[in-house]
Amino acid sequence: MITSVQNPEVKGVVRLHQKKYRDEEGLILIEGYHALEEAIKAGLSIQTIFHLAEAKMIDGLVNQAIAVSEAVMKKMSTTETPLPILATALKPKMPSIEVFEKNIFFALGLCGLQDPGNMGTIARSACAFHIDAILTLSPSVDPYSPKVIRSSTGLIFRKPILEFSQAEQLLHWVQGIEGLTCWAADPHEGVSYRQAAYGRKILLLLGAEAHGIPEAILQSSNRLHIPMAPEVESLNVATSGAILMSEIYQALNAL
Repeated sequence: MITSVQNPEVKGVVRLHQKKYRDEEGLILIEGYHALEEAIKAGLSIQTIFHLAEAKMIDGLVNQAIAVSEAVMKKMSTTETPLPILATALKPKMPSIEVFEKNIFFALGLCGLQDPGNMGTIARSACAFHIDAILTLSPSVDPYSPKVIRSSTGLIFRKPILEFSQAEQLLHWVQGIEGLTCWAADPHEGVSYRQAAYGRKILLLLGAEAHGIPEAILQSSNRLHIPMAPEVESLNVATSGAILMSEIYQALNAL
């Protein structure tokens, strides 16, 4: 059992709280049973599991498990109330653009989302409504940050993710997929989401509440809005995303 917070393995886990070290080491931090089980189902390479003495162990992973004290678990955890188990795993590899192009019918683009809770909630909705892939555009939060993984209960691992640093890169990708129609969520402008003619291949774009979708992308997209009471300015991005994904999912199934 590890009882010292100065243990090198403990310090290595704490480093993974920061994106730059996750990127440098190619590792991610997974907290809790549900997220860890999802990682295993998705085929991630689990490196080490740390657990409290009383925690139940997942079948087949005993050899990778190390018991730790409550003080050590609290040090490694990103939450005030640590879960009884956490693990490190190799970061999922980003699929090639060619793989994406062959398998996209309903994709989700997240532009500048910086709240990990929102991204995690959106990932859960993406699974519920059969999104094929998730695209992120900087300055979005790291989709494999511990907080996103935890808030998605590990469902973020079910979807391939392609990350873009520039709007021009995302546009170039979009233009390379024949028949793909872009629909950008807008709080005030565009066609009502229930009156849109979506087509057979769709990229739904959601923007951060503070910054929105870049103008260059908006100019190449159809705008889509959710009618609502005039005294309400806008919906939370995760809420509006769930509404739009549900509607588009139903529209695609009706074709």
